Amino acid sequence: MKKLTLKEFISALKTRLEKYTHEEIKEIILAQGIAMSPRERIQFLDGFVLPEKKERKKKGQKTKEDDDLLLNEIEAFGKRVAKYEFTTGWGWDNEYGEERAWGDDSWVGEVDDLFGRIQEFYEAGNYEIARKAFESLLEIYRGGMEEGKFSGYDQDEMIETDIDEAALKYLRCIYLTEIPSERPQAIWDALSGLSFDARDINIHGLINVSTEELSQLEDFGQQWREFLKKQKVSALSTNLLKEAVRLFQGAKGLETLAMEEGGKFPSAFVEWLEALKKEKKYEEMIRAASLGLERLPDRLLIRAKIADYLHAAALKLNRKDLIDRSLKEALFADPSLERLLDLLDNARNLEERIKILNEALPRFQMVQKKRGGERAWDLNRSPDFFEREIPGNLELQIYLLKGDYEKAEAQMEKSKSLGWSSGEDPGALGTPFFLFSKWDHGKKLAANLSELWKEATSPGPFVYHDYDGDWDEGEDPKERPEPTKAEARFRNYLEGVLKEIPLPESEGEEYFRRAEKIILNRIDAIVGNKHRKSYWKAAQLLLAVAEVYWSNGQTMEGQKLIDRIKEKYRHHSAFRSELRAKAKKSGIFSL
Repeated sequence: MKKLTLKEFISALKTRLEKYTHEEIKEIILAQGIAMSPRERIQFLDGFVLPEKKERKKKGQKTKEDDDLLLNEIEAFGKRVAKYEFTTGWGWDNEYGEERAWGDDSWVGEVDDLFGRIQEFYEAGNYEIARKAFESLLEIYRGGMEEGKFSGYDQDEMIETDIDEAALKYLRCIYLTEIPSERPQAIWDALSGLSFDARDINIHGLINVSTEELSQLEDFGQQWREFLKKQKVSALSTNLLKEAVRLFQGAKGLETLAMEEGGKFPSAFVEWLEALKKEKKYEEMIRAASLGLERLPDRLLIRAKIADYLHAAALKLNRKDLIDRSLKEALFADPSLERLLDLLDNARNLEERIKILNEALPRFQMVQKKRGGERAWDLNRSPDFFEREIPGNLELQIYLLKGDYEKAEAQMEKSKSLGWSSGEDPGALGTPFFLFSKWDHGKKLAANLSELWKEATSPGPFVYHDYDGDWDEGEDPKERPEPTKAEARFRNYLEGVLKEIPLPESEGEEYFRRAEKIILNRIDAIVGNKHRKSYWKAAQLLLAVAEVYWSNGQTMEGQKLIDRIKEKYRHHSAFRSELRAKAKKSGIFSL
């Protein structure tokens, strides 16, 4: 859930208060009171008092002894943390369902008390001491969490202090105490220790964590941008630079950054496009996206995001040529079944679909041979330069979608008996496909094959990923594709291909036998090695094969197969139990 800074909250609250009349505000308050639990009512009533008007305390009101006492107590607390005084080690927590640090939770109250006392210095305007205290305590707290020196398993939830807000106040203290020329370096040094991507702790937060205006902010903005451009490109420097341009220069600045330094900061194009989208400048979006796609290397994942903006603008302007181009660019930058299906959806007929698949296949095969680039799991790298690897099962999916059954069957030679859960093994899709293709489609699919077919052809939640793996917080969820429609989409395509390009009977029999052999090897691997949690998978596969025999009028063949495996594993009672359950669901065979 997005958190609001104090300034954002007060601004939003004032806007809402101004929206309603005095009587309407009373109605809102009464409705909230009625909805409260008995325990909350007294505390709610106690809040209805006018706040005392306080004058800002002068720095001199805090004595040197007060300063030293706070800093010394933080130092002493840090020494106790370093000695693992608050933890006795790690162990399993049945309630939490994972391992966590056990020990003395009294650190929670101490941390909150120390942060509360730092807050008093902060509110009194004693930013020098608040800065030192925040820096020391944040380092102790974050280090203690990372090194398992505090008991518990979600320390941020255990304490009342909002750590991100404390960090923002620390950054504000740096701004208020550092000489202007040294501010960028000091804030950069602090931010480098607080965040790897500046997603929650950033300059926007520094500015808005208080309702008071900061002096010399425009001058700082210019210094900050120039400073960030000189830093090594990383997730942190890139995100902070984009934020700085957005805050201090707006859409025009984002355009300039993209045009002049887009090669160094590719996501500047995304920021520029988002600004244009908010202003509904669709022609400009097409120009900006086209420039980004023209200038950026063709394997960068971020190109898919740029292509998505091009697609959105092309749809608004009904530019079919650009719709085709945007879908193709998105697929080549972000290879996936989902992107491929989007492109196929835009084709008018089977011939166009085959053309698309024939163009995509050699490109993906070439990319697979040239493994390299900065992968999306290198978190220290700038996400602007991530590349998406080709999914291991995409080649098989393409062969099946184009009706090249011979090459699809050849892919199954790579199949291993275990490790199908990720869907990457060719057997996970290939065997259900060739079972389904052998089915007599004059009959309704039997239970086990039906489940197996749905599982194999459901790619999971149909979610596009931004170049950094997340949706923008401001993005409209309605614009995301519908998962339920997409899960059936691949299955519908495959079933349609089998009608458009029928599998010859002799080849269908051959490929079915090949699939059966792979399945029996998998059953042996699962049951023979006592992978009990996967016994249901082995039973489902066996019954699915038997059901195919039944659909083709060979019920006895299916029964013999079941009996043979049942006898082979007659001492595996758990597996036999799964077999009985699957057979009961099928309603065809007896055990």
